[in-house]
Amino acid sequence: MRKILPFFLAIMIFVKFTFANPYMISVKEASEFLNKENIIFIDSEDSQTYQKAHIPSAINIDSLSLQDIAIKNNEKQKCRYLPLCPETASKIFSEKGIKNDNTIIIYSSKDPPNKATYLWFLLYSMGHDDKKLKILDGGLDRWIKEGLPTESDNERPVKKSKYKVKPRYEVVATKEDVLKHVKNYENGIDDSIILVDTRTFLEFTGRQEMEGIKRSGHIPGAKFVYWRWFEGKGTTYKPLDKLAEEIKKINLDLNKKIILYCTIGNRSSFVFIPLKALGAKDVRIYTGSWYEWGNDENLPIEKEKYRN
Repeated sequence: MRKILPFFLAIMIFVKFTFANPYMISVKEASEFLNKENIIFIDSEDSQTYQKAHIPSAINIDSLSLQDIAIKNNEKQKCRYLPLCPETASKIFSEKGIKNDNTIIIYSSKDPPNKATYLWFLLYSMGHDDKKLKILDGGLDRWIKEGLPTESDNERPVKKSKYKVKPRYEVVATKEDVLKHVKNYENGIDDSIILVDTRTFLEFTGRQEMEGIKRSGHIPGAKFVYWRWFEGKGTTYKPLDKLAEEIKKINLDLNKKIILYCTIGNRSSFVFIPLKALGAKDVRIYTGSWYEWGNDENLPIEKEKYRN
């Protein structure tokens, strides 16, 4: 019996470890890294929200402003659908003092939580080591609930760095990639690609129009998987073991190539991380998303149709 117990304990620990999300960090663990060398906290909110309350010494990179830059300069289309052109990302990260070997803890301070995940995806797409990229579980709200310290002042001056970008083009999909899949779908050809729409059901069916986008609906052949379905209660994500079970029920085959899209990439990034953590073989984000597809009247769309 004494020999059997350690065996079962080892199995339990292994199972728990196996299903731990490697891209998340608890507020308790994160608090131990405050003011540690080579650790950077990034607040992904706008500057006004950041100034109201943020983790001490955290730098501020407004996630939505990065999307504005990409749209204004047409950067996704210019740079093979990376979230930003490499030189733009390098300039932003360097000005914020980020180095390639930094461990980075990213958080948002209010709902929705996808601002932090978008910044995670941006850094990952630019070549940052994913072992050094973490999302703060529960964000600033959880941090504050645990009685941990905050500041409410301007961003501290930082020493500029020279961030070297090494783009991961394999984590993004182009408009041409998606259009090729759509043509296969329309011709009844199984190309082993799953196209996933992570927006709301009303957006997916075309019942909800989006400001600044000419058309409503979804890309033909897309599978509807609402992004907030992955969200936990009081945590950023549901436990991975639960997600793994539920993903099987909706026929989301992690062995196939999965292309995610939403409106501009934020909500897709929230889904990208747990799928990667669960071992998806090839998961990508079509960063042009519905903002590009819905505004291009030459591209096909569907409305109402629901694909299981």
